[in-house]
Amino acid sequence: MTARSSQVVVNAPLQVVRQILLEPSALADWNPAFLSVKAPQTAAVGQRYPVWTRGALKGFLEYRQVTGTLIAAHWEVPGFIEDHSWELRPHHNRTYVKHLFKHRGALAALLRPAFAGVAELRLGRLAERAEGRAAVRGV
Repeated sequence: MTARSSQVVVNAPLQVVRQILLEPSALADWNPAFLSVKAPQTAAVGQRYPVWTRGALKGFLEYRQVTGTLIAAHWEVPGFIEDHSWELRPHHNRTYVKHLFKHRGALAALLRPAFAGVAELRLGRLAERAEGRAAVRGV
């Protein structure tokens, strides 16, 4: 099993960051692991959404826990399972975000070296998206 984590302060309010994390249909726009996610605009806990990933692998994404400050999800394709979480904490008009993911499976073991730095990359893309959205909304 591989586990990685990182944290960042995003220059956007918590509700903006949270909204982005709960938009499974837009996940492929900022997470290049996904080619597409067939889902509604807002996530529902316990629903499995079809995903297509790099390498044309088909699987599913499922949100497992959603609270005001924690979003936990699970996705898998053949040979690869990821459990991940996003912990959110308001920090003035900004948001402290901690991202953690764990991988299992034969494909995950093979790809282990490729995931060094991925938590930081995901957080960077999330921050860019949230800060852009906050600027457009004037918050």
